[in-house]
Amino acid sequence: MKKYGICEFSMIPVRSGESSKNEMVSQLLYGEVFQVLKQKKKWTKILICSDNYFGWINNTQIKFVTKKEYEKIIKRKPIFCVDFEGYVMDGNNEKTLIPFGGLVSSCEELNSVYYGKSSVSCEFDIIEIAKKYINSPYLWGGRNQHGIDCSGFSQIVYKINGINIPRDASQQAKLGEEISFSEINSGNLAFFGSSKNEISHVGLVLNKKKIIHAFGKVRIDDFNRDGIKNIKSKKITHKLIEIKKY
Repeated sequence: MKKYGICEFSMIPVRSGESSKNEMVSQLLYGEVFQVLKQKKKWTKILICSDNYFGWINNTQIKFVTKKEYEKIIKRKPIFCVDFEGYVMDGNNEKTLIPFGGLVSSCEELNSVYYGKSSVSCEFDIIEIAKKYINSPYLWGGRNQHGIDCSGFSQIVYKINGINIPRDASQQAKLGEEISFSEINSGNLAFFGSSKNEISHVGLVLNKKKIIHAFGKVRIDDFNRDGIKNIKSKKITHKLIEIKKY
């Protein structure tokens, strides 16, 4: 029988292997669900529902849900936290802060009530959402405002705006429709690296001259046909490979 779980914490680190010493490859945010693939004494291998990403989480952080609850969550229209001060209160009146992008439409299954702005109570476009992450520090595997990587940034911004894309930049680059530089529109994704087979970075295009991306921190830099030009050093830091619309 398959087992299913849900993230009841602000965030759960998802690691490449069954140890806290393994690198964090992604994060589960509040309310996100997963399938259990392999359960061991201390660690469990999971498949994250929203992007089919594999990883390991510590057993002390697992909350199981029934198949019926799991299916109810994935079929329900998602509602996201869009409030840096958003939180939930559970049945014991215990408070949990919710990261930007947390799936608060799962509150029913977690016996909690959400307090704060949500993706249905506010109207934001994709650029407004992206800019809310400005100065969030870069963190490999991160997907929240306290630490986020380049593809985690593009993924969560798109997700809040109703577009589901994969976790890693190389995976994201395989989807969408390639466009030319002259066809750029605000919100397109630009991919960088050494070649199409070696995509290593992604950013959200603001216009033909500016891009927002996670590099050291979420920042706005200059952008042109060659790639990303650091706004301070004036040097190209990432070579442009392709631009995609979704």
